[in-house]
Amino acid sequence: MRPLFSLAALLAPLALAAQPAAPSLQSLVGNSPFGVANQPGGTPAASGAPLEFRGTFVDGGERFFSLVDTASRRAEWVSLNEADRPYVVRSYDPDQETIAVEHQGRTLNLKLHAAKIGALPPMQAAAQPAAPSGAPGTPGQVAPPSATEAQRLAQVAEEIRRRRALRQQSANPQNAQPAGQPPPQPPRQP
Repeated sequence: MRPLFSLAALLAPLALAAQPAAPSLQSLVGNSPFGVANQPGGTPAASGAPLEFRGTFVDGGERFFSLVDTASRRAEWVSLNEADRPYVVRSYDPDQETIAVEHQGRTLNLKLHAAKIGALPPMQAAAQPAAPSGAPGTPGQVAPPSATEAQRLAQVAEEIRRRRALRQQSANPQNAQPAGQPPPQPPRQP
């Protein structure tokens, strides 16, 4: 028994060292599995600016800014006056939604990137039944149901009433009514 314990005690530190280290937050931010892959020869933004200001948020009283390098399409979240970056955000104007960024020895004034919103093309109807002659063809108007459809709807409504009655009957067995009979009416007050 003692040799097994000694062997386990010697191997435990090796097993812990063999486990992969948890990825650091910075490596996840730099190599996000959700970001755009770095594409060699990627085209810069139409504005020609080397950086784009894409968003901002506040966490723990500290404001962060999302900046995208348009050449590599790599995005990073940086805080105000954060050093050790290829660019430093020096100021933020929330009214104008602009930031001043020092990048490669010059100051860039960047406005928050506007989202591009476009209208979707109208959806094509899959297989709509032909409207009866004389029926309005405008969207939102429903043609009256046919006779067979009306019968089917009546059957569904009757089945719903029957099942509700059965459910009430099982919930209140002392007040059970035979199926198909109307509930008793309360006595009339003179």
